[in-house]
Amino acid sequence: MRPAALAATLFCVLLATGGARAAEAPKAAPDRRLKELESALKKGQEEQEEIRQRAAALGKELADIKSEMVGAARAVQEREETLSELESQLNDLDALEKEKMAALDLKRQQMNGVLTALQRLAFRPSEALIAQPTSPADTVRSALLLRDVLPKIQEQAQALKTELDSLSSLRADIGRQKHKISATTAKLDDEHRRLTDLYQRKEQLQQETEGKRLETEKRVQAMATEAEDLRDLLNRLEEEKKQREREAAERAAAEKAAREAEVAAAKAARQAEIAAAKAAHDAKIAAAKAAKEQHEAEIAAAKAARQAEQQAQHAAKEAEAKADKAAREASVAAAKAAPDRPQPGRRAARPFSLARGEMPFPARGRIVVKFGQTTDLGAPSKGMTIETRSGAQVVSPYDGQIVFSGPFRGYGLLLIIEHGEGYHTLLAGMARIDGTVGQHLLAGEPVGVMGQSEGKPHLYVELRHNGQPVNPLPWLTARKTKVTG
Repeated sequence: MRPAALAATLFCVLLATGGARAAEAPKAAPDRRLKELESALKKGQEEQEEIRQRAAALGKELADIKSEMVGAARAVQEREETLSELESQLNDLDALEKEKMAALDLKRQQMNGVLTALQRLAFRPSEALIAQPTSPADTVRSALLLRDVLPKIQEQAQALKTELDSLSSLRADIGRQKHKISATTAKLDDEHRRLTDLYQRKEQLQQETEGKRLETEKRVQAMATEAEDLRDLLNRLEEEKKQREREAAERAAAEKAAREAEVAAAKAARQAEIAAAKAAHDAKIAAAKAAKEQHEAEIAAAKAARQAEQQAQHAAKEAEAKADKAAREASVAAAKAAPDRPQPGRRAARPFSLARGEMPFPARGRIVVKFGQTTDLGAPSKGMTIETRSGAQVVSPYDGQIVFSGPFRGYGLLLIIEHGEGYHTLLAGMARIDGTVGQHLLAGEPVGVMGQSEGKPHLYVELRHNGQPVNPLPWLTARKTKVTG
């Protein structure tokens, strides 16, 4: 109902019911309406504060869990690296044992021949040497030769004993090495279980705080199906990011304009009610001037309504202009590849360009294909390949946001992490990805696990800047990772 019509209605009621009641009714209605508005406003503010506190608590808990997961993943990778070194040492000890066994078998055969000849000679009495059909000189020569051979035989026997003692010590070392491997394996299993518990807790918190993850993931998955190649996919993802920023800015501007329009309308309604009450009070004092007061009230109400409407239109235009300006600024910022604004539960990160030589390896292992090296297909590699342990832990090399997670053509399971400034990390070859599109990551946070195949699995790592592959090795911190090829 328009304010002018409301004032006319109130005036008619006043004339019909009399002076006293006409003075009380208009006064009670605005007071009651004002109290209802204040009560609703207070209740809404309390609900907003409760939601804000809950979100802050969940954000802090999620940040603590993510930090703890980074430490747990680092411990798992260190156990994996230690276990690989112990297994390599055990293989060296086994090879050395085989060499010593072969050498001892050869010496044993030589000694057996010499000892057999000596045993035969010892069984003969000394008188038989004189009776042999040889000359006395040959007999003396045989005795002298036997005297020279005996010390050498004793030396060989002592060396053989030393070799046997060394072999026994070597076998003891092998036993101790196997015990170390068993203990390290048990600790690695404990770290895996701890990391699994942390991941499950993180998943539970993310399900409580994330609302549109499935919708965004489906949209990105659909884009991956339509993408012609990896460059096209990255371009589409960048456009999707800009679209999300524009939609967010438009929604915020529309909500602000709606709130301002609602406030203006409420203000106009209150002004209309006050004008109607004043007109009714004046009608009680001077009934003769009622028609004039009614007319003035209608004029005032219409003017207030027009002013409110003009204010709402002006506010809407300003909000639309601000939304356009915010969208343009977001587009300019995206074009300049500025780092993402920190999100709740996410720490502020340095620019990616300052992290050269400080990022952790995504997985521990041996580099079997380097950047630029010719692959089996005859083309230069656009990244590097790390040979890992079965079931090895994979982590994010730097802070960023997951923009793609899932199967993609010849890559298998592919994970793309955006770091800002136009940099993206691509990880492929995992058996399981522990991350979803839109999720923010910390450096060292676990993102997946390698397979349990018979042969050793391979993790493909690629770093891109503005869509162009760059050598990832200079960006990674120096570790015990071996390089071959």
